[in-house]
Amino acid sequence: MRMKKCKAAVLALVAVAGVAVATAPAQASSCKRGGGVYICEYGVTSYRLPNGTKQEFVVGTDRAVWTRWTDSDGDWSGWMSMGGRASSPARAYDYNSDDPWTFRVFYYDEAAEYWGRNRDHDGNWSPWARYDLPLNG
Repeated sequence: MRMKKCKAAVLALVAVAGVAVATAPAQASSCKRGGGVYICEYGVTSYRLPNGTKQEFVVGTDRAVWTRWTDSDGDWSGWMSMGGRASSPARAYDYNSDDPWTFRVFYYDEAAEYWGRNRDHDGNWSPWARYDLPLNG
């Protein structure tokens, strides 16, 4: 009976350790920025809009993409989760050269699949979608 409890404890420990490994890159460390915590190795991505305001993206320790932005006075908003399950840095790029207010934020997941969300002219975001290949990226 004691052996079964020991095996169960070892299996539980391995399961928990496996979850911890899957949630961050090897040797991942946490960094803080503007009150938020993110995976240091993935860094911070900034995107500047035509009016000079900025939007930042990080991958949180929960592997979700998080964002914050400045207002016209340069004050930062709080962090907001955009969801997702990133296994790479979050990046942003202009995918629609006809409208400088639109851009895409994207990441790669554990299976190396490319996921993106598009910002429209009015600041609304599409849901996450899997794409076959990055466009212009």
